Amino acid sequence: MTLDRTPSFAMNRQDISRVADRIVAKRAFVRVIAILLAALHAALAITAAIEKSPTFDEPTHLTAGYSYWLKNDYRLDPENGNWPARWAALPLVPSRPTFLENVAWKQADVGQVSERFLYHSGNNSDRIVLLGRSMMAVVGAGLCLLIFFCSNRLFGAIGGLISELLAVFDPNLLAHSALITADVTAAFFFTAATWSFFQLLQSLNKRWFVITALSWSGLFLTKMSAPAFFLVAVILATLPILSREPMTIRFTRFERQIAARWRKVVLIIGLTGAVVAIVVAAIWVSYGFRFSPFAQNEPARQVWNVRWQACLSDHTALENMVSFARDHHLLPEAYLYGFAFTNKSAMYRPAFLDGEWSNTGFASFFPRAFLYKTPIPLLLLLITAVIAGSLRWRSAWKNSGGGATSGRDLQRLSPIWALVLVYGIFSLTSHLNIGHRHLLPIYPAIFIACGACACFFRAQSGRPVAIFAVAMICWQVIESSLLRPDYLTYFNQLAGGPKNGYKHLVDSSVDWGQDLPALKDWIDHRLDTSATTRLYLAYFGTALPRWYGIEATPVPLDSSAQKLTPLEPGTYCISATTLQQVYSFEHGKWTDQYESAYRFALARAVHHFDLTANDEVTNGESLQRLRFARLCAYLRKREPIANLGNSILVFQLNQRELDQALYGPPAELAPSL
Repeated sequence: MTLDRTPSFAMNRQDISRVADRIVAKRAFVRVIAILLAALHAALAITAAIEKSPTFDEPTHLTAGYSYWLKNDYRLDPENGNWPARWAALPLVPSRPTFLENVAWKQADVGQVSERFLYHSGNNSDRIVLLGRSMMAVVGAGLCLLIFFCSNRLFGAIGGLISELLAVFDPNLLAHSALITADVTAAFFFTAATWSFFQLLQSLNKRWFVITALSWSGLFLTKMSAPAFFLVAVILATLPILSREPMTIRFTRFERQIAARWRKVVLIIGLTGAVVAIVVAAIWVSYGFRFSPFAQNEPARQVWNVRWQACLSDHTALENMVSFARDHHLLPEAYLYGFAFTNKSAMYRPAFLDGEWSNTGFASFFPRAFLYKTPIPLLLLLITAVIAGSLRWRSAWKNSGGGATSGRDLQRLSPIWALVLVYGIFSLTSHLNIGHRHLLPIYPAIFIACGACACFFRAQSGRPVAIFAVAMICWQVIESSLLRPDYLTYFNQLAGGPKNGYKHLVDSSVDWGQDLPALKDWIDHRLDTSATTRLYLAYFGTALPRWYGIEATPVPLDSSAQKLTPLEPGTYCISATTLQQVYSFEHGKWTDQYESAYRFALARAVHHFDLTANDEVTNGESLQRLRFARLCAYLRKREPIANLGNSILVFQLNQRELDQALYGPPAELAPSL
């Protein structure tokens, strides 16, 4: 009998070994797929970005990052944490492109400094921007892998791949992954900080402590909205305290269970304090262990003093805290100023939403932006995931275990819903309504949640749900591919598609100055030069049109003109943000007040009232702005002849149409006349 059992025992052990090998091989195969998908996302993002001009913020971020490495000086662009800028500029350090110190540098004018660095210093602008964008695409790929990792841990390999596929082909993520901004980096670190802290609370060990400290440090060095994460941390910390399950501490050979709630509280406070201390140290390291932004006392100090006064002028509780931290050198001055500036600028900022304008934003801005810019397949899969959870809990309640099951699930899924809940509430209360991109930190959690669809696959209805999930993913892949390379202008079918996006949102949601190459291509191949007398351009961006070979008369202000020149019939190319007059002096819809000011300025110009030379210049510029605002009000009622990249609108005007736009009854005032 013993001999008979021995082969059987050996065979069983071999079977177990084979099963283990298959599991390992399967996991390795899935990981390879995940890595390849992440690399595909980076490739799609960077190759699409090559066809675009630098967006509004990219030159300033890249130039500032290079100055941090080159000068150890932090006067430029302090309103963003300097880690993304440093990361993007890292490839520039070995080649050392020319960086000139001029009056703009001394005045900390980041716009002028970045323009000179990219376009007037003999540097290869396209190569510099491409290097920076390539570095950011790596972060985008890392975010896709992080999404897979989290979803895989929660919902298995299939759930992980579903989540990652949705992220890889998400047009919003593809639009920003290769841009030299902090948005995708913030999404990465919000997700990493949430997930790592959750894991640390589940099992306190050295690995998760280090990952948590690095993630938190990265988050606070990336975005000034990072303090919102503390509320997420509070939610995550509260759940294990309330739970009856003990917390486990594992360090090398030491292991201990903590069951008493007061001991849990003490442990979590100690952990959080240690992590925060590391974050503070990381901030000081990133700013060279120097309080002052400047390597030495310079004229820029006077500029900063004036800016400080403006940022702390209201003496709110938050401003007083920043002032205290500055006076006592608790954090680097540049970091504190960036936080104060962000807080102040977020209070009053012009915004546009669905044909309405506001100086303080809209409470419904981000909900509507989410509804317009989120792909419908993603929304449907998210609904499916919610239904999967509901059915699971209903089944558990029928078996008299619903309370325990739902409680475990809520705690297990807390990294998802806590981040979405907290960040969503902050978005609703934010007055900074300049772009859908500020919602990017919640999208990784949404992608991960969609992985719950895999839970259906084990049920009797698994096959129909699997077919549905595949169909939704294919829909997203096809839709994203057809839009390429205009990912930034994505709007779903509920908003009328990308062509109608500018009627709902502007700025970084659709028009961020990215389509100068598309305009140049249209001018070269489709502009009928025989039918037009002049080409006008109203461009919203920081790139230089002439760098792309675009020769056009700028409107509303032509600095090359010695006097007020009349507008002529021709082709008018106008950026969507400029067309909606969001950031102009004549903000918003054309009003009776604007009309009266325009008529008065027009009369002064025509009848040559007695003016000093300075008054003439001032009123000439004012008349140009008013005239252009009236023209935009007229064009908002017309359909463009071309929509380049879905962000630059082209209109053809003859003399009659131009006279109607400038001197006829205002179109937007017609109902009240």
